[in-house]
Amino acid sequence: MVFRVAWQPVVIVSIPLGMIFALNFDSMLSLAGLREIASAGLVPALVREIGPLFAGLITATTAGAAFAADIGARRVRDELDASEIMAVSTDSRLFIPRIIALTLGGPVLSVFGTVTAVIGGWVLIVLLRSGSAGTYLNGLEMTLRTGDALLLLCKAAFFGFVTAVAACYSGNRAKGGPTGVADATRRAIIASYSLIVLVAFMFNQFFYGMATGL
Repeated sequence: MVFRVAWQPVVIVSIPLGMIFALNFDSMLSLAGLREIASAGLVPALVREIGPLFAGLITATTAGAAFAADIGARRVRDELDASEIMAVSTDSRLFIPRIIALTLGGPVLSVFGTVTAVIGGWVLIVLLRSGSAGTYLNGLEMTLRTGDALLLLCKAAFFGFVTAVAACYSGNRAKGGPTGVADATRRAIIASYSLIVLVAFMFNQFFYGMATGL
């Protein structure tokens, strides 16, 4: 469900995103006569930071919002109270599956979005600005490391986790009918955005601040 809801927005955003950053890298380095290393700067930026961050934000806006709205609707209709009265655990049947789904789906969507962004960068530099495909791929091979892939997966998993927790928490606290559900969904998105940016900062500090040899 997570992938079905979020993959189209991820693709729609990632392709032009990769092209925008490729245009900036290519234009700036062309001024210095270093156009051949544009991909050496672009691809690590997309893999380490831009790709997973934007994929996480899109996932929060789509799947996270859907989870918050669903749980909020159940709360205002007293379905959750009825489940608790019948001794049915809402944690194990409603919250935990959603948290697991987003924690596992986040890395898949981030990899998907990052690869799409890299392809978008290739389209702009190679096809639209007559760059060299070999140079683009060589820059990718030169600068990407195993640690970058691990960082992407770890970031994306935590992005999915905090998004799911924020969605479940906000939806569970909804009250006041349809307006309350809308307010809970809005709070879930705002909380997810804030937590995703915080998690990205913390991971960058750890990987590139203290673990510079990775």
